[in-house]
Amino acid sequence: MRIVCAVSNQRLAYRLPQPTANRCVLGVCVLMHAALVAGTAFGAQKQVETIAGSDFNIAQTPVVQTVTGTTTEPITGVGFTAQWTAVVADNEDGLFPWSLDLGVNVTAPNGTDVVNWDPLGGDVTIADFPLQDFTDGLPSVSGVGDFSWQFTNLGVPSPWVSGLRNVSYHLLTTVPDVVEVINGSVATGPHWSRPYFIAGISGQGPVNYDVVRFEVSEAGGYTFLSVVPSGNNFNYIYQDSFDPSQPLNNLLDYGLGNGNAPNGTPVGTSLIEVLLQENTTYYYVTSQWAFFNPGQPFTTTITGPALITKLPFAQQDFDQDGDVDLTDYAVFTDCLAGPDASPSPTIDDVDLAECLDHFDSDTDNDVDLADFADFQAAFTN
Repeated sequence: MRIVCAVSNQRLAYRLPQPTANRCVLGVCVLMHAALVAGTAFGAQKQVETIAGSDFNIAQTPVVQTVTGTTTEPITGVGFTAQWTAVVADNEDGLFPWSLDLGVNVTAPNGTDVVNWDPLGGDVTIADFPLQDFTDGLPSVSGVGDFSWQFTNLGVPSPWVSGLRNVSYHLLTTVPDVVEVINGSVATGPHWSRPYFIAGISGQGPVNYDVVRFEVSEAGGYTFLSVVPSGNNFNYIYQDSFDPSQPLNNLLDYGLGNGNAPNGTPVGTSLIEVLLQENTTYYYVTSQWAFFNPGQPFTTTITGPALITKLPFAQQDFDQDGDVDLTDYAVFTDCLAGPDASPSPTIDDVDLAECLDHFDSDTDNDVDLADFADFQAAFTN
């Protein structure tokens, strides 16, 4: 099968099988390298059918849902979207249930081929979590007929109960991988206090961040593999909107590049695997780890059934949240110096180059009232 790459030799370790915490990731990479040398093909998972489901709860007894497919495409993977919630939770200690405890076995209509998807995905808290995940593992089975989905709470004792709301099931087929690489840096940039997990904000900020706003032209499974030269690496995907002052709002998924990720990536490497939909705006955020550690350059490799479509920000949108508002105005006024005067910003980590990049709209090497007129025209909120 053909692999379409924007950069050569970038496929290694993109589709890590969900390793356990004690599995050697280096060993996985060595095995994948051997597979590549042997000619084993990889492929992205393109979504070909979506089936709406009903809400349900899971206690200690597995729950089976029958999902009827009608597509004539060969099915090689499945996807699942839902809002996970803790129905009966250990609110005192926060130990059970977690969205990360959710496992599922999917049996194809032939009754023989099974995908063991344990765990499905999620977070290490009892907080609500938006599941939007995918996996491959089916050998081109028929998409017509009943797929049996058996959901289990993995190791969750009585009386704790989890629930799934706004449920949809997705059938996927293999298409050629499309790969692109994004290089950037968080050595400078706008500031925020980054999430630490789905319901927690780090106390090691404020820190710099970088944002890519994008859409996808093909729904399906996408992986975002980000690497920094040293130290920790945190990445996030937001859906529909991004507000750095409210970093938990619309948070869809995140990658822990600190060596403690459930998918087993080492320190400095962050991996997000997520099912993305067409006609939806996403924000991929790369963050500096801590204010006392300098921000680093990063390389992010995105693999999926199509290239992402990057959506530009307005020049004056300093914090890259999709609008030009009072937060951006505060930086503008700090850069405002008048005609033929060099800006001397006082806000931490805002420098001359950033003032001119964002607010010198007439490119005359100053920020003055002419630029303010353009800022007013771009102001949205």
